[in-house]
Amino acid sequence: MMVTMATPLLLALLVGALPSRAFGEGACLQDGKHKTTPSAEPQLTECSLYADNACCTVEDVQDIAHVPALSNKNAPWDHCGHLSSTCEVFLKRVSCFYRCSPDAARWPHPRRRSYIQAVPLCHSFCRDWFDACRMDLTCARNWARDPRGHNCTGTCVQYQQVG
Repeated sequence: MMVTMATPLLLALLVGALPSRAFGEGACLQDGKHKTTPSAEPQLTECSLYADNACCTVEDVQDIAHVPALSNKNAPWDHCGHLSSTCEVFLKRVSCFYRCSPDAARWPHPRRRSYIQAVPLCHSFCRDWFDACRMDLTCARNWARDPRGHNCTGTCVQYQQVG
């Protein structure tokens, strides 16, 4: 159950507008929110993993410093209150991957230009992510189909209860 809970969440979080062409090495997502090609961003403290080769700028990730600020970007993470710090770390990590990693462009969805599909994940990452967020509250019942929380009923449940 842990993998099935975390995997749809990751795929939903990696939503972005993609052009129909496939990406090669050294490309960024072409959705108007990423740089055309990755380059160094030495001042990138949030998402620092990508500072040497980033598809984002410091300005692009300012709102990741505190995940609930992402609700302004149509993410439902704070509809049910603040997240635990351990869960927030995982959501930031996934957000940084989508916004800053040149590797994110390797997995375009074949029919939905605004999605990434089939990003390979380690079982241990999914397990650790689920364990970190299991007690946090969410109102999204299916993060893969409703990444923006439009179908939230107002009833918040723990991540571990969503199924």
